[in-house]
Amino acid sequence: MNLEIIAQLTVLALIVASGPLVIALLAVRKGNNL
Repeated sequence: MNLEIIAQLTVLALIVASGPLVIALLAVRKGNNL
């Protein structure tokens, strides 16, 4: 595998993983007012 492919996969993985994390942080900041 090329370093470019590995870099692209890592970036995509970070974006996919950061999605739920951002939503969770926003929920915590709101005080979990569901």
